[in-house]
Amino acid sequence: MHQFFAAMRLWQLEYVQKLPEHAKSAGHRIFGKDRFDTLRKEMLAGKTQIDQIAYGAHYILQTSGYHDDPDEKTRTLSNMETAAMEYAKECVPYLKSWPIWYADKKNPEKPIGIEIVFDVVIEYEDGHQVRFIGTLDGILTNTERANRVTMAENKTAARIDRAWIESFKMRHQVTGYIACGQALLGVDMWHGRIYGVKIKPTYKGEDVHVEPFKRDPEAVAHWGNWVRCQTDLFEQYQEDWEHAERRTHSCNRFFRPCALIPFCADSSQGRKEQWAQMIEAVPSPSERAVLG
Repeated sequence: MHQFFAAMRLWQLEYVQKLPEHAKSAGHRIFGKDRFDTLRKEMLAGKTQIDQIAYGAHYILQTSGYHDDPDEKTRTLSNMETAAMEYAKECVPYLKSWPIWYADKKNPEKPIGIEIVFDVVIEYEDGHQVRFIGTLDGILTNTERANRVTMAENKTAARIDRAWIESFKMRHQVTGYIACGQALLGVDMWHGRIYGVKIKPTYKGEDVHVEPFKRDPEAVAHWGNWVRCQTDLFEQYQEDWEHAERRTHSCNRFFRPCALIPFCADSSQGRKEQWAQMIEAVPSPSERAVLG
């Protein structure tokens, strides 16, 4: 789905903002030349804006490497395509008010606000350093607020209710992304928008929700303190994880039981045996981008 969000922003850059060279530069960076060029041809076949995005969504999702899991009834390619179109129908009418940010109109090789990978070092007053990586889904400008630079964060969810919306009021993730985006791009960026889309639309008016948020230096300071506390804890127990604190309130986050409950609930000896059988996880998109 994040590949689709990026593809739609590339479409916006070329067809709404009339910046085809910027779209090509960002598209080749994100998808590679061949895949982006094919995506563009697929989109050109559409007669209307929504048709163009629909053809692009189908191509991107079908070539994403994702395959349906027989045990997963919600996150299917079919539901993702439907969700993508609900997202497009909701957002297209407002795109001219939220253009994609770019650093230089004359130079498409300069930073463009689509899928910006950051790899930064946070340094504390005592010299302690923490490497922090991530991906900014989008950076926009608000035409109604003197082109104020605004971060865009895309989220997918099984349900978008008040609890989901309120969770972003203080979430450290978006605070950190705003801090790193400012440091990386040299812009003032204290505002953001969460673009939430329900993967299996119910057509009850809650399939797409855009929630604005704001941060300030105090929030960034609290985020920096949180990063330090978590990394200190990790370093303390990195070689002795058996004696680390158990935060059992996390066993049922995101409305589903954690996949590691069988590991944590096992005996000490059982955990050692399970640990020996573990395999290396597939790197996240941000990790792949940084390693690449």
